[in-house]
Amino acid sequence: MKRTSLLTFLLFFSFILGACRSSSTPTQTIQTFTLEEKEFLHTLFQTEYYWYDQTASTVDYSLYTTPQEMINALTVNPPDKWSFTMTQQEYEDYANQVTQGFGFSRTSDFLIYSVRINAPAYQKLFRGDRIILIDGENVNASLLSQVGDNLNVPTTFTVLRQSALVEVSLTPRPYSFNVSLGKILTQGEKKIGYLRYDSFTQSSVSEFEAIFTTFHDANIDELIIDMRYNGGGSVAVASALLDNITNAYPSQRQLYLDWNANYQSLNDTYHFEDASIQDGNELSMKRVVFLTTQGSASASEAVISALIPYLGRENVILIGDATHGKPVGMSGRIYGINYYFLINFQVKNNLAESSSFDGITPTCIAKDDVTHLMGDTNETMLKTALYYLQTSLCL
Repeated sequence: MKRTSLLTFLLFFSFILGACRSSSTPTQTIQTFTLEEKEFLHTLFQTEYYWYDQTASTVDYSLYTTPQEMINALTVNPPDKWSFTMTQQEYEDYANQVTQGFGFSRTSDFLIYSVRINAPAYQKLFRGDRIILIDGENVNASLLSQVGDNLNVPTTFTVLRQSALVEVSLTPRPYSFNVSLGKILTQGEKKIGYLRYDSFTQSSVSEFEAIFTTFHDANIDELIIDMRYNGGGSVAVASALLDNITNAYPSQRQLYLDWNANYQSLNDTYHFEDASIQDGNELSMKRVVFLTTQGSASASEAVISALIPYLGRENVILIGDATHGKPVGMSGRIYGINYYFLINFQVKNNLAESSSFDGITPTCIAKDDVTHLMGDTNETMLKTALYYLQTSLCL
């Protein structure tokens, strides 16, 4: 079994926490941001922070009333736009894939582009639905937030779906969700495994292990991993996903974490599983297609980068848009009820290369087609991927 590192993240957390919450934010414990905690945070910036040598030596602590305010003031931005804090409860909810509300993501004009798997809205609201009314009132952000906070109270959504108005009754509630969904597509004589993968959570390993078992038993010919909204997560989970993609490089280095000059002793290395502990459900893919957008960050980029030394750049295929551009990660520290995640290290593959702060360039540009469900072969990104696998050409 792959070891885990509970607090080591390649995480674009603001995307993950906010993207599918839909309308409600879990109530956070209000606490005083004490002088002692401010000093603790400043010390982290001066020591473990990747850009520690650019941190101010003196700070006026009285300027900050919340941890995130102080983090925002001390980060070196650019490039760091990711360091953050979260409560212990938020971390545990994220790791265990539990939250509350409806469970969909929408644009500023209330177009739904993603629904969490097994959330209250799952298979009731769909990509491409546009919310028009809530309980008969014109939709607005405040109203959507209000009904999302009314747990266990039914709400009627009127949505525009394929030119027709449809009423949908939803009840916001606490819920657990999945981040993985797999199926096998048939294209001519080829069987193509399609994996929708939304987040590198600890709980997701058992999900994708089961999916890869199905892929293995079906002897798939090609693999497509849809990470268009995957903002990252655990390094150990990224390593486990790599193990499932290919078993051809046992014990060889996948990636490593390169800390700042003062903390090189904390550098950590992840390897492909040794042949003696492989489960038997691993694939041996010679090429992999990833569906990506600007929302594909951190661990998503690390997996892509880690495969390049082994499969070759031409066989690590990206369809969609350039990825987010976060080749760095963080190892959390705890103070009171707060977890602090400051950028600590750069992530490098077996060639000692990291992905770019500008993101990874796609092989083929394709739009995120919200008029079709993810996994629909008529959806533009997936359609382009299937065409590329057949022809080596972009649509």
